[in-house]
Amino acid sequence: MKKKNIKKKINNYLKQFWQTFNQMEMRILPGNIAFFFVLALIPIVSITIYIASSFSISLGSVIEFVDEFLPNQASRVIIDFVSGRGFDGSVGTFNLIVFFLASNGTYAIINASNTMYRIHNSDTINDRVKSIVLLIILILLILFLILVPVLGGTFLNLFSSNVVISRIKVIYHLIKWPFTFFMIYVTLKLIYTIAPSKKIASKTTTNGALFTTICWTLATAIFSSYLKYFANYNIIYGNLSSIIILMIWVYIISYV
Repeated sequence: MKKKNIKKKINNYLKQFWQTFNQMEMRILPGNIAFFFVLALIPIVSITIYIASSFSISLGSVIEFVDEFLPNQASRVIIDFVSGRGFDGSVGTFNLIVFFLASNGTYAIINASNTMYRIHNSDTINDRVKSIVLLIILILLILFLILVPVLGGTFLNLFSSNVVISRIKVIYHLIKWPFTFFMIYVTLKLIYTIAPSKKIASKTTTNGALFTTICWTLATAIFSSYLKYFANYNIIYGNLSSIIILMIWVYIISYV
């Protein structure tokens, strides 16, 4: 009897998953999110670098983060922009414009959430304000990912080697990625909870946020391996290959 109930639950879950997979929205929304996020990516990085420079975080640390977390050829677009600009903090003059452009990415998430929840009468001004809040959350996550995984090891290396520091280094390397994974999960859960224009119980987003975090990690790892060992976009697209790869990667994570 118990086995039948488990089998029934699995079948129901797979049926619901397939129904969601075949919804009309799934043919439109991922592309919508991906398009606006690609447009917003450079402004988001610009704001992140501007804030990072205020805390004396080096440009090299930002580049190391981008290179570590994004598929290799996709990261080239952002790294070339960052390196070529010789970032000097002048973006501060255009803060409002840059923030608005960057918030288009999170605004697309809000619109997608409202579509999936069948919310048709949302407050545009409220949604715009919320998109800026989500953008700030996203930037804080990026800064955290720069500070902890990328700069943590460098910071520990400043101390002279002894038994205590050596043990701390071992513990740090053991918990670095699980803790990073956990922070991404918490951020996604928060976004899933506050993005729709109606009250959403936090507990109802737990499975979705966990599913997204795992699939983002796996999808990025698989896509990176595919690019490294099988694909050769340079032959077909030439200098445009990095942009094409970035768009494909963003589309994949948007679909997830």
